[in-house]
Order: sequence, then structure tokens, then C-alpha cells
Amino acid sequence: MAYEKLLNEIYAAVSLKYLWKEYEPYFVKSESPDWINPNMDFGLEVSQALLPDDGQEESFIEKYLGCRKEELPPLAFEKYGERLNFYNGRFWAILPDNTVQQDYLSKAKYRFDRKLEKLNANYIHKHYNGLYLFLHPTDENDIDAGALFEYMRYTQEKKKMRFDRVFLNCVKTIYVCNYENNTIEPIVLPPNAENFLNTEAEYLRNCCDWKDGTALEMKRGDESF
Repeated sequence: MAYEKLLNEIYAAVSLKYLWKEYEPYFVKSESPDWINPNMDFGLEVSQALLPDDGQEESFIEKYLGCRKEELPPLAFEKYGERLNFYNGRFWAILPDNTVQQDYLSKAKYRFDRKLEKLNANYIHKHYNGLYLFLHPTDENDIDAGALFEYMRYTQEKKKMRFDRVFLNCVKTIYVCNYENNTIEPIVLPPNAENFLNTEAEYLRNCCDWKDGTALEMKRGDESF
């Protein structure tokens, strides 16, 4: 599913805050990369596994995200139909086309390559550089995390700047690819975690403007899953 960019970024940071054992407070909103953690000297870029064919949908989402149903052009309903998803009366996402076979491995490889290029071109570099990829599989068994791990390791082997950590979000499992130690470790979401993380991310998304320099903090007490 194609979600709002900022919500994705917040969900990624929140999930690592609660589930990643290496995490230390705290993430601060930035741009290229999306988050910086000063205490860890760590930068985190967040993205979705999309191919060029998805670019038209991505552009549509960026242009009309948050618009009311009546504000969308009529051609959008002809083209996307019931795939248009609304939240509180506003355009929120384009659901995947279930009639088209989804090649998540190719999408993940393509997006990793593009982000690696940007890391070596115009990103703020920290001691540790991370990438968080939403893969959105219809079936988590479709994802060969080991094959992706090896592809990413080989692809960035001769690059000046590399991603030290790559997080592969497969909905119920987040794979942590650690290229310092050359290891891959699954984080299996505990019961109720997905609902908690979605709720927390949506709340935080709407609680402030999220300008550069805004710190990610728990704002509602000691909630947990």
C-alpha cells in the first residue's frame, strides 16, 4: 500500500524506538536523511519499495494527498476506481492492484539502488547511515530477506558511502540487516504491536508540524503494547 510519506517516516522511527534493541533516544526530524539520531550519530532514510511503473501513482499521491473526495479529478476515479482509499473523508492512499503480480524483490532492489546513489551524492552523512524500506508484501513468504541482504551487501561493497543498517519492514516482521557485523536478524512484532505502532504513528503525525529539528518523543504517558 502507498501511504503518506510523513506518516511512513514517523511509523519507521516509532517502530525502531520500541523494537530495535540498539536504539538510544532520540530521533530528530531532518531531510536527506529523514531522521538523525544525535546520540547514536545515526542517520535514517525512509522509503517504500517502488518501481518506476509506480511513479505515476506516487506523483498522484503527493499531489492530492489529504484532499477531499470531491477535490480529486474525475479521471482519478476512472483510472483507480475502488483502489482510492479515504481516511476521515480525505484521500489517504492507493490500494495495490490485486490483478497485477507484485515482484517485491525487484522493487526492493530498485529502491535500494536509488537510495544508495543519493547517499553517495547529496545526503548528510553520519557515522552510521541507515535505510528503512517498507516492502508491503501480500504474503510475507514472498520476501527472501537473505537474498536481499546479499544483494545489498554486494551492491554497496565498492561504494564510498554505505548503509550500515537496512531495515526491511514486511508488516509482521522487520529484518535488521547489519553490515558492520554482516548479520541479519528478524524482529517479530509481538501481539498487538502493529495496532499500537499504527495508532501511535497516526497520533504523532497530527500532533505538530514536524519541522526540521522536531524530536520524536512519547507525548501521551507510558503507553505500550
